[in-house]
Amino acid sequence: MKQARLTNKIFIVATILASVFTLFFGIYENRREHAFRVDILHSQLQLNNYHYLENHGERYIRVTVIDTLGNVLSDTEENDISRMGNHYQREEIQKALHCGSGYAIKRASETNGEKYFYSATRFGDRIVRSSVPYSAELTSSLEHDYTFLYYTVSILVLIATAMYFRHRYECSEREKQRIKRQLTENAAHELKTPATTIEGYLESLVSNPSMDKGKRVEFLEKCYAQSRRMSQLLTDMSTLTRLDEAHITRPQTQIDAAAILRQIQEETLTKFNEQHIQLQMQIPTSLPMTGDASLIYSLFRNIFSNVLAYATSATYFRVQAEGAGNLYTFTFIDNGVGVPTEHLPHIFERFYRIDKGRSRRLGGTGLGLAIVKNIALQYGGSAIAWQTPKGGLTIEVQLTRTHS
Repeated sequence: MKQARLTNKIFIVATILASVFTLFFGIYENRREHAFRVDILHSQLQLNNYHYLENHGERYIRVTVIDTLGNVLSDTEENDISRMGNHYQREEIQKALHCGSGYAIKRASETNGEKYFYSATRFGDRIVRSSVPYSAELTSSLEHDYTFLYYTVSILVLIATAMYFRHRYECSEREKQRIKRQLTENAAHELKTPATTIEGYLESLVSNPSMDKGKRVEFLEKCYAQSRRMSQLLTDMSTLTRLDEAHITRPQTQIDAAAILRQIQEETLTKFNEQHIQLQMQIPTSLPMTGDASLIYSLFRNIFSNVLAYATSATYFRVQAEGAGNLYTFTFIDNGVGVPTEHLPHIFERFYRIDKGRSRRLGGTGLGLAIVKNIALQYGGSAIAWQTPKGGLTIEVQLTRTHS
């Protein structure tokens, strides 16, 4: 466990570092790429400055000659240079004076109001400045290329997605381990009681060979009842294990939920009559669905058994079913003693009992309704319970007709 936690921490730290590096590298590359484009244009205009000295410049590029005090000596687009103010404080001129060359991006000309890209080069006591208007083509060539930034964001999204699914997987695995560990611990505790009881009765039988026959029969019947309880507990645990591994072991065949309910009706009708509970079946003739017949049988049978065991003083047990779209809704209603409100949120938990002593006396394992909910969840549905008006318990189970 410690090794797993250490591995998880290392993965998280490494992922965060990789994400931060990728983000900053993407920002850096994006800025560097823009600066590179500007430098290319600046270099081209620098070449034009040198070319101008030799051939008086290219006429499609505006060229201005300025002295080191900022006075304009000539300009290819302005004949009356007296109209042109002092250029000493212009950004590109200041850079040229101090560094030999410089540029300014998208500044409006004071002479004609147009926006230009300026590039200036100092040659002794003169500065030659070339400028090109900010046309659509120039704007397009200098604008940011977001391809690399998109690539960076995509990597970050992939990393975040991988972290999210890894986190979900680890949480799921930890939860499974916790549930299995809890199931094992609870099962050991639950099995200990009947095992100890059987051992006590058998020890009495072995140590008292002359025990009264009636007493011997009584002890053997109690041993049998406890063994049945152990068998039922192991069966329920096996069912829960199957549910945990349902994505591997569950067969998907065409079954009829209505037929399964009627089968359980026939199997339990005698017990319902003995307890003077009227069994009311209000279900369609057929309820076709895809699933595992044994699991659906286990779901319904556990609800029937729960009513027979705990719906004290009930006079009826009603089973209803209806379909809407891809969903079946099964409602099980009794008018027995019901369940106290504070216990309702917990009755589907494993090994949860409202009356622990009574449950054990009746042979309950505390897993019946947990099996109901887990099967419902496996079939894309749900299981909820509430108090029946005027007393009793209502359980609603929803199952999907087709579930992959």
